[in-house]
Amino acid sequence: MKLGLYFRQAWYNLRVNRVYSAVFIAGTALSLALVMAFLTVLSARVVNTAPETHRDRTMVISRIELRSETIMFGAAPNYRFARDFLKDMPEVECWSAVYTYYDTFAALENTSDEVSYAYARMVDRNFWKIFSLDFLYGRPISESGMDLNTPEAVVTESLARSLTGRTDAVGEKVYMDGYTLTVCGVVRDVPMSATLAFSEIWLPSTIGDKTLGPESSALAKYMNGNEIIVLLRDGKDIPAVKQAVLDRVEQYNNIEKSEYKMTVSGIDSQCQYIFSGSDLGSSAYAWLGAGVVLLILLVPLLNLSGMVNSRMEARLTEFGTRKSFGAGPRSILAQIAGENLLMTLMGGVVGLLVAWLIIVLFSQQMNAMVPGSVLVESYTYKVPESGGFFDFRDFFNIGLYAVLLVILAVLNMISAVIPAVKVIRRPITESLNCKK
Repeated sequence: MKLGLYFRQAWYNLRVNRVYSAVFIAGTALSLALVMAFLTVLSARVVNTAPETHRDRTMVISRIELRSETIMFGAAPNYRFARDFLKDMPEVECWSAVYTYYDTFAALENTSDEVSYAYARMVDRNFWKIFSLDFLYGRPISESGMDLNTPEAVVTESLARSLTGRTDAVGEKVYMDGYTLTVCGVVRDVPMSATLAFSEIWLPSTIGDKTLGPESSALAKYMNGNEIIVLLRDGKDIPAVKQAVLDRVEQYNNIEKSEYKMTVSGIDSQCQYIFSGSDLGSSAYAWLGAGVVLLILLVPLLNLSGMVNSRMEARLTEFGTRKSFGAGPRSILAQIAGENLLMTLMGGVVGLLVAWLIIVLFSQQMNAMVPGSVLVESYTYKVPESGGFFDFRDFFNIGLYAVLLVILAVLNMISAVIPAVKVIRRPITESLNCKK
């Protein structure tokens, strides 16, 4: 019964003091919304989430270099590098050589001679074992689909609609650079936050084989690729596999006896790879992120604390009257806590809606908040066919929002109770004689 009474009193005071209540609720909502939006974008980059469900045990080999006494040149490794230097490693579950299409965007022509531009990647069959793409129709590229005589392609649902006017485009023909591709699968749009998995069309890696150097070109035969994505059996094996690759490269240099020495300058965990293009490392960015979260939460909290303190001073007469009629400190504190909790919950509901709107309306801008956003930069040159930016459906974690709300409720409660205790301890006569 008392709990209901406290909330009825809280609701009455909320309606009486509308300006104070509105500022309190708005401050709480804005703090929660900004923190939730930031954490959602960050988690979309670094935690295990579809389609990159194995980020914690994925590593990327992205750059090798050839050095002599006078010359150094580098490039991305190709599938031959992975084949030769990852062979028979028990810690490696599988690997995939992924190539970005020559001009990044492929010009695709449908049967009506209409042209669409789409971000394209060339992949092997292991790609589908590493990434969990959501197939709406069809299947991944088959063994026969890797053959250049009968090439297949997987497209996103948005690109399927652009090319054929419908989502179920399995079996449709698409023309690209002299190839006639058969659509074998349609997947749900992949957000750009999935840096390694993102594309709008996935082509057979055999198309990219033409760009590789000849087998007889010694060290250079391992260059001119893109990324080698390695899925390990356990994330703890990343340092061991990295060292094993470096050791094998050193052994190869000793056997080859060339004036050029090969080194691997880009071999990282997926998280390190995402931040490799940033001035800040992954650990530094984590600390920066924690600082941003604390700043967003604490600054409004300090302002609200000042407001609460002023409000408690203004209610001295009310508290003195209640104490003179026998109300104890616990009863008054319970009322204040109820008022604070009610406004915090209302701010939480508003904040949930605001966070949702921020993520949906500012998806493209938010993708650029976290390093590893080169895909966003690519889209400054061409207009994307699909909504491959941020998708709240995949990454908005209501459980995380509930935790943030509980933390903020506790902080708000502390900011309200401390000044309330100071006011309640004043003598009744002083409280009654205080001017409103």
